[in-house]
Amino acid sequence: MSTSFKLVSDSEDEDEVAEAKAGKKQRREEEVKVEHRRQKEVQKAEEAQKTEEAQMVEEAQRVVEEHQAEMAHQAEAARWWEEAERQRAINEAQAWMEWEQQEEMQAWVRAVMVMQGGGTPGPLTAVAGPTPRVCERGKVQACLPCQKARKVCIWPLGLAEATVVMGSGKPVPKHMVKWRMRTTTNALPQGGEKHKKVHMTMEEGEDDEDTKEVFGVPRVMAEEQHDMLGMLTQVLAQVADRLAAVEAHNEERLTMEQEQMEIRRAHLVITRRAADWDKERLELEWVRTSLGQQRTEDLWWMGTLMQSPFVYSSKGKKKEVEMEVEAEKGEEADDEDKDAQGEEE
Repeated sequence: MSTSFKLVSDSEDEDEVAEAKAGKKQRREEEVKVEHRRQKEVQKAEEAQKTEEAQMVEEAQRVVEEHQAEMAHQAEAARWWEEAERQRAINEAQAWMEWEQQEEMQAWVRAVMVMQGGGTPGPLTAVAGPTPRVCERGKVQACLPCQKARKVCIWPLGLAEATVVMGSGKPVPKHMVKWRMRTTTNALPQGGEKHKKVHMTMEEGEDDEDTKEVFGVPRVMAEEQHDMLGMLTQVLAQVADRLAAVEAHNEERLTMEQEQMEIRRAHLVITRRAADWDKERLELEWVRTSLGQQRTEDLWWMGTLMQSPFVYSSKGKKKEVEMEVEAEKGEEADDEDKDAQGEEE
């Protein structure tokens, strides 16, 4: 029986192993390059996403700042309009009071002239404009009536002012100036009595009935002026209420817009977290794929090595050695048998 053995030299085995190692190393390098390229692409995508999110956040902040500036401008405009309306109402009230003061003074002068028998007075020159004066109560411009007591505060004019009021250029008679000063003194409320009547005394001997008739018209004008001031006060209160309602509405709208911005920010955070989760999932999938690929390559390399000539040569040598050992054992057994037979013989 003839047995053939496949013998492979050690140099050929080493060349095959070196080629296999070089091919594996080259594939590893290519895989590393592909992985590096993929990581760069992922990093670029992340940077682009972060840049886009930063732009969105900046845009949202810019919108919020513009809205806040607009709201502040609107509030400033509303405040300015409120102040202008209030000043206009005050100016109208002052003009109305000055006009009533002029009418009251003109009626008073006419009544005094009629009582003195001087005929119809000339045109008033001192009360034609808003002359700044100070009454005994320290009020400037228009001397308001005592609204609670409803008593007229009469201007304490001196000799020069009384001369101008008459409009004739001549000095006023001494008894007339003295009568007016006494009237002013008696018109002031004493001791906080709100309903005290105004009593006038005259040096020329006029009775009280004429005095009541003379000062009836200024008293009516004062009541009308008081009613007009009440109406203006109500209008100002209504305007203030409307402005307060507008400011409350603006504040409520600003609060709602701030809540919307908070919701948008929360939505951006959730979107960013979802992107991070997708990224982690992709990384896990990539690791799993890499492990499967590595296992497949290991199995392939194991099969390749099992089918290599080196393995076959090793197997042949092993079989040859085993056969030689068995042959030696057989020869030893034959020799022992021969020795035994020789000894027996």
